[in-house]
Amino acid sequence: MASANADAIKKPTSAYWLWLGDNRSKIAAIVGAKGSEVSKKGGEMWKTLAAAAKVPYEKRAQEQKDAYEKFAATDEGKKALAEKKTAKTEEKADKTAKIEAKEAMFKAKEERQTERACKAAVNAVEKDDALKKPCSAYWLWLSANRPKIIALVGAKGSDVAKKGGEMWKAVSATEKMPFEKQAKEQKDAYDKYVGSAAGAAALKAFKDAKSAAQDEFKPKEDPAVAVAAATAAGAAAAEAAVPAPAAVGTKRKAKEVVASPEKDMAAKVAPAAAKARGRPAKAAKLGA
Repeated sequence: MASANADAIKKPTSAYWLWLGDNRSKIAAIVGAKGSEVSKKGGEMWKTLAAAAKVPYEKRAQEQKDAYEKFAATDEGKKALAEKKTAKTEEKADKTAKIEAKEAMFKAKEERQTERACKAAVNAVEKDDALKKPCSAYWLWLSANRPKIIALVGAKGSDVAKKGGEMWKAVSATEKMPFEKQAKEQKDAYDKYVGSAAGAAALKAFKDAKSAAQDEFKPKEDPAVAVAAATAAGAAAAEAAVPAPAAVGTKRKAKEVVASPEKDMAAKVAPAAAKARGRPAKAAKLGA
């Protein structure tokens, strides 16, 4: 039943595709089996096909269309179409999820490769021995006693470090003294060199070289994105520079308030001056 419904909700085929289905082998014998070539040649032949030769295919296409529309109008057909639509949506979502997962995996792999390459490039930057950070007393002791510790726990680095840490805690102050002295001498020499003009210049050159190596692996900004961002920033700055209507109105009102006492004084003085000249100010104005 499900298969019958599936066939019934298939979109009806056009007259051209019905004709192409019947004539595909004949066309393939002329142009080869490549689908695009068969379709192209088929389209050219269909245009020149006599109307009488098209009639049976047009009739079959109409019958399919009528049957499809009739079934689609029934409750069973509506349900089948809804199920088909849901299945298609789920299939599309599943396909999209797979593509996104594949892209994410590829991106993560690319990022790991870039990170490793960046780290290798940074480590490849030559460093003056005098710029190497001085070792602590513990690391000097560990280096001197590594063969002994390996004989106890094996050559695995983490096991050697763990055992070395345990043993260092139990080492007496007297035994630690020569290593602490050597560590201090290294630190003093490092601080003295870095504090000198030559050392400071060498340290800066080293840091600049490391930064340059890291910059080589930074993602390059898309010029179009940079231009768009600059344009948006410029528009925002221009908009901020123009006072809002409310602010303009407030400023004007403030000016009027400041100027109003003078206007009031002028209004009081004018009639008095006019009276002193022997005529009312308003009457003289009206007669003018």
